[in-house]
Amino acid sequence: MKNALLTLFLGMCIHTAVSAQQYAINAQITGFKNGTKFYLNDVNLDINIDSAEIKNDHLSFKGKLGAEPQSLWVTTVVGQNYYYFTLLIGNEKIDVKGDIGDFPFDLKITGSKTQDVHNKMIGLTKEGYKERNKLVAAYQLLSGDSAKSKGKAIWKRIAKIDSVDKFQRMNFVRHNLNSYEGLDALFYLKNDFPKDTIGKFYDALNPAFKNTGYAKRIKTFLAVGNILETGDSFWDFSAFDKDGKKHLLSEHKGKYILLDFSTAYCGPCIESVPELKKISKAYSKELSIVSFSGDAGKESWLKGINRDQPQWLSLWDGKGFYGETIIKYGITGYPTFLLIDPKGKIVSKWSGYYNGAVLKEVQTQLAKRQ
Repeated sequence: MKNALLTLFLGMCIHTAVSAQQYAINAQITGFKNGTKFYLNDVNLDINIDSAEIKNDHLSFKGKLGAEPQSLWVTTVVGQNYYYFTLLIGNEKIDVKGDIGDFPFDLKITGSKTQDVHNKMIGLTKEGYKERNKLVAAYQLLSGDSAKSKGKAIWKRIAKIDSVDKFQRMNFVRHNLNSYEGLDALFYLKNDFPKDTIGKFYDALNPAFKNTGYAKRIKTFLAVGNILETGDSFWDFSAFDKDGKKHLLSEHKGKYILLDFSTAYCGPCIESVPELKKISKAYSKELSIVSFSGDAGKESWLKGINRDQPQWLSLWDGKGFYGETIIKYGITGYPTFLLIDPKGKIVSKWSGYYNGAVLKEVQTQLAKRQ
């Protein structure tokens, strides 16, 4: 009898220990039809790590995360509408309550101290987001002779909202530095604070947070020096091709280099591929294209290569948005292109894509050789 009780007790202890190392997200959400499928997305890797269908207004996810809290999105698409809410959690039990109309900012999410701080940030900025979304929707409906003037007025209001949003976030960082949310926000705002201020922030961290991955990426930013701009010499880096072979960017010095920073599922990046193929074929003697993936997940990167079949070197370092190369080159959006001349000088740098833009810039810079 004693042995049976001991076995039961040990079994309960083991179950409790295992449960404590897992996340459990339990949601009671009204307004969705039974069978609506939701996905749990790892933001850093940009992959879905779990999926579940809602049944009788109940939705649940369960699994294991890493040692530190992670940014996760819970998403679904119903018709033309995209629904999501955001989490910053570790291996914890999370409860979510609300209605379809509460997405993405007004759901009640409890059970995690890190999520509580994340909720605090959302509370500061959500009204601005809502107003901004309304203005963007209004802009997209503009037509007629007055569209230009009305559009200009709308974007002026949006710029003011964005300015207030940035101020609120920066102020949040100052007052919540020793938190995962504060450090996450600091990294995304790194170009908005003076670098010496960021250094002081880092030095002021308590040991518990200074040893986290969130703080280490701030340290990386401080270590790489000034962000490269047009007129600077290129910064050499190494990364791997799809076969695992390491390459240096400097291998291509002596020719023009079109450095393409992209990710596998970035729409404009995908749209640019046919134009890059055209450039690669037309200017192979004087120019090399090198694509550098901002994907943290190797699987995503390789899927993109298999889909696009680039005829030039595609590289990946596995560090995603937080790696030295992405930070040094000042990449904040995708695609971003840099054109480097044969002497290693950056002669052009721009972000975004529209049809013909890359070819035009390449032709403009090559014409200057004459």
